[in-house]
Amino acid sequence: MTSERSLSESLEMYLKAIYIIEQRKRAARVTDIAQELGVINASVTGALRTLSKKGLINYAPYDLITLTDEGRDVAEHIMEKYRALKDFFVKVLGVDQETAEAEACQMEHRISEMVFDRLLQFVRYYETCPFEKVRWNEKLGYFCSHADRDCDYCEHPSAGVM
Repeated sequence: MTSERSLSESLEMYLKAIYIIEQRKRAARVTDIAQELGVINASVTGALRTLSKKGLINYAPYDLITLTDEGRDVAEHIMEKYRALKDFFVKVLGVDQETAEAEACQMEHRISEMVFDRLLQFVRYYETCPFEKVRWNEKLGYFCSHADRDCDYCEHPSAGVM
């Protein structure tokens, strides 16, 4: 299996774009990909040849482009990273949607598997734990898991250690 680490950030973006277009249209064309990524058609063609050689897409000039099973697996993992990062930024850090999407799109290509696994576990915990929720405190600029209670640390940040 081709790992994401053997793909450049650019190739990962092409693979992700094809995945997104496939979700909407069942297959992609060069012009769809160019429009999705904001690049020219000639740039797309070179990337498609490389992804095809790696066995990640089905590609022939002037034909529809689809992901292979392996390509779909890699693209879904990239999307999983993107969604987890975006959810973390929005739900835990309180970042606005647009900023979260832009940051997640950049970080999805650079985050290590170890850090991603821990982040994913944290996001899952955050979404499912019925008790404490970690919150971002805009006034104090740090996490406060006791936002609904009186807390000496929250009232006097220099008094406690996080």
